[in-house]
Amino acid sequence: MSKSKAPRLKKNSQAAEIWNSLLHRPAAVIALIGCAIILFLAIFADVLVPYSVAIRQSGKIKLLAPMTTDIYGKLHVLGTDDLGRDLLARVIHGARTAMEIGVISTLISIVISTILACMCAMLGGWVDNVIMRIVDVVSCVPGMVVALAICAALGNGIPQLLVALTISSLPMHIKMVRSVALTVAKKDYVESAVALGAKPGYIMLKHLVPNLMSVILINGTAQVSINIMQGATLGFIGLGVKAPTPEWGTMLAGGLSFTLRAQYMVVIPGLVLCLAALSINTLGDCLRDAFDPQLKGKA
Repeated sequence: MSKSKAPRLKKNSQAAEIWNSLLHRPAAVIALIGCAIILFLAIFADVLVPYSVAIRQSGKIKLLAPMTTDIYGKLHVLGTDDLGRDLLARVIHGARTAMEIGVISTLISIVISTILACMCAMLGGWVDNVIMRIVDVVSCVPGMVVALAICAALGNGIPQLLVALTISSLPMHIKMVRSVALTVAKKDYVESAVALGAKPGYIMLKHLVPNLMSVILINGTAQVSINIMQGATLGFIGLGVKAPTPEWGTMLAGGLSFTLRAQYMVVIPGLVLCLAALSINTLGDCLRDAFDPQLKGKA
C-alpha cells in the first residue's frame, strides 16, 4: 500500500505577495489606475490625438470654453488656449512629455547612484570617502536650485532637462542606497564570496543589487513624481522644454494671463499635474508599506 504524500504548501514569491498586498488596499488600487491612465496616454498619445492637433494654431477658435463646438463643427472637450490649440490634445501629449522627463531621468539617476553606492559599500576606504564628500558638497544645495542652474547654463530642451534632473537627484539616491548596501555587504554570504576571490563587480550584480531592489523601487517611484513636478516648475518659469512642445508646466504658465477670462486654462493643467503626482506618490507609499509592513504609517 503506497503512502500518501502530504500536500505541499506552495509559497508565493515576494513579487506575488507585494502585488496581492497592493490589490487589497483601495488607495493602492486607485493609484495603480491613475498611473496606468498616465502611461496609457503617454504611450498611445499619437493614436488618440495626432501631434499636429496639439500644436496647430488658429486665431478663429481661440479661448473656447470646454465642451464648445467651433466654427468648423469640431467639439473641444477641454476648450482651446489663447492660440487656438486644443487643450485636450495638449494635455494628452503633455503626459508623454512628463513621463519622458520623469522616467528617463529617474532611470539614469538610479543606475548611476546604484553603481556608486555599491562601489562605496564594496571598496570602502578612499573610494567611499571621495564619492561621499562630493555627494555632501552637492547635497548642500537644494536639488531644485541645482536643476535651475544647469538649465540656465545649458538652455531649454528635453536633453538639458534630463541632465539637470538626473544630477540634482543623485545625492539622495546615493545616500539611501549606500546605507542599505553597507548592511548587505556585511552579510556572511558576501564575506564568503570575497574570501573565495570573487570580483567586486560579480558580487555587486549577484548579491548587492538583488537585495537593494526594494529601496531602489521605492526611491525610484518617488523620484519620478519629484522629477515630473520639478520639470513642470522649470517649464513654468521658462527653463523647461521648448515651445510648442506640449508640457503641463508651460501650459500652466500660459494660462496665468487669462485667469479672469478663461480659468480653465489654469485649472486643467494644474489639476492634471496634481493628480499625476498624487497617484505616483501614493503608489510609492503603498510599495514601501508592502515591502516592509513595519514601516506602515511612517514617512
